[in-house]
Amino acid sequence: MAHLMRSFDLFRPSLGAIVIAPESLLYSETDQNARQALEERYQLTKLADLQRCTFRGAKVQASVVQILPGLHRQDHKEIRYYNGIISVNVVRGSLPVHMMISDPSGLPFIHSTDLKRIASTGKAEGLSKTGILAKGRTKGWVILLPRVGLPDCQAIKAVKLESTVQLSDCVIALEFTTKAAATKAEKRIQSRWAEFKDLYRGTGARYITIARLGLWLPAIAISPGSH
Repeated sequence: MAHLMRSFDLFRPSLGAIVIAPESLLYSETDQNARQALEERYQLTKLADLQRCTFRGAKVQASVVQILPGLHRQDHKEIRYYNGIISVNVVRGSLPVHMMISDPSGLPFIHSTDLKRIASTGKAEGLSKTGILAKGRTKGWVILLPRVGLPDCQAIKAVKLESTVQLSDCVIALEFTTKAAATKAEKRIQSRWAEFKDLYRGTGARYITIARLGLWLPAIAISPGSH
């Protein structure tokens, strides 16, 4: 992104340019300020996604991006109407696996590898426990999402956590006050699965950010908060 910004500052191409760049250039929080500065004068349009095998010896996701002079235009997405807005609290886990210290008397520790089993059983049983105090604890009706890696459709389910759990830094929880709200939110996410899955982006591993998720949830009439 630094190379791109410097090039456009020096040459100011009147016809714009087409660049092949790491996918994160379009999505990462690190590049967000640079993208906004570039979009003050240019329109950025993704033309294509390249496969990880495109470049020999480099296992990265890349995109072909067209950059044209002119004000940035917002993409017009399909508008759908839902019956009622669902309130949700977005909680990001913060305890890395390598810092998790086992403690039989501690709280159940949920990692992204546990999500499919929890979704299929509807219970958070048989998990490792930790005594480490960290942000990202949750309880009650939730939908658990992986923060890193592509989501599994079967693992995105409304479940009730009977006791408080500690989330790893690879897990995000959507907290709801009632079963009805959680179940309705699950159906809305499933109905827009392609869009939801497309939120996971990255040059290396696929990942989602709280900001990216927070911008998308209102599209399915879910109003987020976070802590």
